[in-house]
Amino acid sequence: MRSLVALPLIVLIIAVQSCSTNKSILRNATFSSDQVHQIVRANQFRVQTAKGEGTISVETPTMAQSGSFVLTLRKPDSLLVNLRGPFGIKIGSALLTRKDFLFYSSLENRLFSGETSSKNLARVLRVNLSFDDLLNLFTGGVFQHEDFGAPVETGVEDDQFVLLYRNDSGTHKYYIDPQTLLITRIENLDAQGKLQFDQRFINFQTVDSALIPFNIRIVQPNDRRMVSVVYSDLELNAHDVEFTFSYPQNAERVHWQ
Repeated sequence: MRSLVALPLIVLIIAVQSCSTNKSILRNATFSSDQVHQIVRANQFRVQTAKGEGTISVETPTMAQSGSFVLTLRKPDSLLVNLRGPFGIKIGSALLTRKDFLFYSSLENRLFSGETSSKNLARVLRVNLSFDDLLNLFTGGVFQHEDFGAPVETGVEDDQFVLLYRNDSGTHKYYIDPQTLLITRIENLDAQGKLQFDQRFINFQTVDSALIPFNIRIVQPNDRRMVSVVYSDLELNAHDVEFTFSYPQNAERVHWQ
C-alpha cells in the first residue's frame, strides 16, 4: 500500500503529474472532509425507493453461484429480492425489514423467518452483513456511523482522495472520487492493519438526479467470501413500489432465533 500524504500536500504532488482530468481536479481541489460527508449524504438522500434488476454472484469456500435478481427497496427499512438461477429457475425470495425477515428457498421448499440480525443474514446470504450494509450494497457507499468527525489522516492514492478513521477495533479507509466526491471503495482493517472487509463501487450512472454504482462488490478475505451485484436496469423513487412476497402453503417453516 502506498503511504498516505497529508491533504495540504496534495497540490504539490499532483502538480508534478497532472495529465488526466482526475489529476487536474485533485490539483485544484479546495474542499474539506465535511463537504465530502455532506455530498455523500445528499446523494443517498435522493434515493428513497428503488426498483431494479441485474445479476448477482456469491462465492464462498464451499460454493459459487450466480443468477439474476429483481429488487424492490424502500429506505430506511424494507427490502425485497427475488432470485433466479440459470435457465430462469427460481431460487428464492427474501423480504427483509429492520426488525425481521422471511426467506423462501424454492429448491428446499422451506420458509425461513427470524430477527434481522447479522448472524441470521449471514446464514441466508453466506456473507456477514448488517441490514444497513445490505441496503448500501444496492445503493452505494456511505460513511459508517462512528466516522462522522474529522479523519485522523487524509491523503491521495491511485488518483483518489483517501480519508482514514480509527477506532479501538481498527481502521476504516474511504476512497473518494475527485470528480463526484462520492465513495468508490471502503476498506475495514483490523488493529494490525489486515484487511477484513472490502467494498467497491464502480460504474456510477445518473438515475433520477442520484449517482448510483451499477457494479458493486463486497469481499471478506478472511472467510474467502465475495458478493458481486451488477445492475442492468434501475428506477428510483417510483410511486408504485409494492412488496409482494408469496410462498406455497405446504412449505416447511423454520424459525431462527
